[in-house]
Amino acid sequence: MEQKVYTLNDGREIQLRSVNPEDKKSLLGFCELMSGYDIPTCLDLENVFRYPLYYINLVINHNDKIVGYGEIMKSPDMRDGELKIHIHGDYQGAGLGTAMMIMLVHEATDEQLHSVHLKVDSSNTRAINLFRKSGFIEKPRKETRNNNQPEILHMARTLTK
Repeated sequence: MEQKVYTLNDGREIQLRSVNPEDKKSLLGFCELMSGYDIPTCLDLENVFRYPLYYINLVINHNDKIVGYGEIMKSPDMRDGELKIHIHGDYQGAGLGTAMMIMLVHEATDEQLHSVHLKVDSSNTRAINLFRKSGFIEKPRKETRNNNQPEILHMARTLTK
């Protein structure tokens, strides 16, 4: 996947590129910065680097610092995948999640995955609207959580080439 360079509205220049082995330490730091996430929830670093054939992944880099991560983790039969996108709060709302999702889904289509699914917090209306506009359909399965946290919605998109 080729590297893309974007200039945000405020003039910051970021790079969107594939993950490489040298990113492991920076990704760990990124996960620690993400408020509300513990490291295992953010991403499974060991598997990302141990089994790279099962991952399509990207990072958003700004000033040599990772500020976003997205992946499609392929199923064991390499037929389907699960999409996850994490972007630091200081970089949200600039279209980076959209760009990352488009690039990841395009690559999954090129790799002939049949479908991509995801989980999203039911209170994250911005992400839900983005996914709907991008062809993801809400599935009837929802997860409830403890402590009055919003439900988790399941969405999926069938890929065609």
